Amino acid sequence: MLKKRVSKIMLLTLASLMLIMMFSPGCALERGKLMWFEHSTKKILADHAEPYGRDTYELYVAGNEYEGCQVAVNFPETYTDFTLDISGKGVVPGPGNDTVVSAEIYREHYLSAPKYTPFFQVKPEKEGLYEEYPDPLSPLSGALTVRAHETTPFYIVVHAGKEAAPGDYEAVITAKSGGNVLGKCTLKIHVWNFRLSDTPAMSAVSDLSAYEISRISGVNGDELQVLYEKYYDFMAEHKISPYSLPYDVLDERADKFIDDPRITGFRVRYGDDDYLRAVREKLLSVPGRLEKAYFYFLDEPSTEAAYMNLVDKSRHLLSVFPEARIVSPFFVDPDMFTEEDAIEYSTGSVNIWCPKLHCFDSFNIYNEAQQKRLKPLKERLSERRSMGEDVWTYVCWEPGEPYLNLYVNMPGIRHRLIFWQNYMLNANGFLYWSSNYWSKIKDPWTDMNTVSDLSPNVFGDGSLIYNGDKVGVDGACPSLRLEIIRDGIDDYEYMTMLEKAGVKRDELLNMVAHLTPSLTEYTSDDDMLYRTRIAMGKLLEKLAAGK
Repeated sequence: MLKKRVSKIMLLTLASLMLIMMFSPGCALERGKLMWFEHSTKKILADHAEPYGRDTYELYVAGNEYEGCQVAVNFPETYTDFTLDISGKGVVPGPGNDTVVSAEIYREHYLSAPKYTPFFQVKPEKEGLYEEYPDPLSPLSGALTVRAHETTPFYIVVHAGKEAAPGDYEAVITAKSGGNVLGKCTLKIHVWNFRLSDTPAMSAVSDLSAYEISRISGVNGDELQVLYEKYYDFMAEHKISPYSLPYDVLDERADKFIDDPRITGFRVRYGDDDYLRAVREKLLSVPGRLEKAYFYFLDEPSTEAAYMNLVDKSRHLLSVFPEARIVSPFFVDPDMFTEEDAIEYSTGSVNIWCPKLHCFDSFNIYNEAQQKRLKPLKERLSERRSMGEDVWTYVCWEPGEPYLNLYVNMPGIRHRLIFWQNYMLNANGFLYWSSNYWSKIKDPWTDMNTVSDLSPNVFGDGSLIYNGDKVGVDGACPSLRLEIIRDGIDDYEYMTMLEKAGVKRDELLNMVAHLTPSLTEYTSDDDMLYRTRIAMGKLLEKLAAGK
């Protein structure tokens, strides 16, 4: 009976999607607003010349979840003492805690990058076609200058603590110049009657370089250790587990990080056999530790020799540490001397499969002969997943258009839909090679051409955070992209919760297909994304209430 009821609710929800998707949360769009809301996925460009939007916004959030939106202003006069504040009964301004609903305002900063135009292979754009894109975020503090006829956006992060009461809340955001009120808009917050787990349903891992923190922020020694731990905690709060623990896994000081429920993965170094045995013993001593640990000692094997090296080292590792989890991100699948392809050859040695996102379209990884004899990669890896192995995806400076990625100069909705595609692919993890790759730039706040040696057109690759010391923050500052990523990971959580509640996976995939039917087809409609997410939340709320 429960399954029939769940399926009926799901079908009704899906049937209503096409109707509700054509409307935006909040009031109707009106041109000429001085102050208005936008979805968190919209990148509001610096030369946004025609203000329009909602003066009321409805935001939906589960307990133990963060969710964002934006407020933008555009005034006919310049104000040098502009302030923006948020207040409301039951809504705490600034960072909150587990028992309250809070809302924190961030200032959006701009970076210059090539104007985004569709491309399949990453190529340089014509000179002069540059745009100012929002990406760095810093907590809003004190007064600032907003210039006449220029759109200035602010990012609002709403957090419902895990013990916050479900229900409806309301806050007013007020813009002032000195004591004069310039405008107001209303943020309506609905806290669902369910909450998210401390442990995300999907694993998201990325490198966090202590060296780059030291180089950019100018700290070393014990001071660097303290700062790295703050960065580490910041990433965990954004549902991304840094590759490296703050201490070696055998150091007892690492235990609190290993056992942090927000952490879904950490890399173990490939040491000698005695070290590996000691690591194995420690991880097996406490339930839940082993499932987080992984070995990642070879990146992107692309030749027969590289795959042979991967398999040789993996076999030795498994002989000492049979439960070891091994990942090696890949995007090339050479035929091997055994007359197998590299994926067949690696089976039994690799157990976290991590192809580049576009490789799930098999023609991007198989040669012509392989396409004729091998099953599609998606199907093969789904089989590995059904056998208890993990399937992750990754992006780096590739793939470009028409695939999704995390570029500064790419529409924000495409960052979030990566995680809907992960669900579509039956992948339970996402790997991003670095969160603070600043080696080729002097100041992340002014330059995000992080991989200029690979492409002058790719901005933001390998960097999702900013050094907070630049703006008086003792730790990291987020990017707009990082906030969108966290929301996307939560979307994946909603789908996983629905599946566990009895909704058939096929029905959920039908819902996903409204937004992204394939890896190269996806909506650009932010309203559609948000309405689909709200539909999922309403269904979860009904199921939680037993209706």
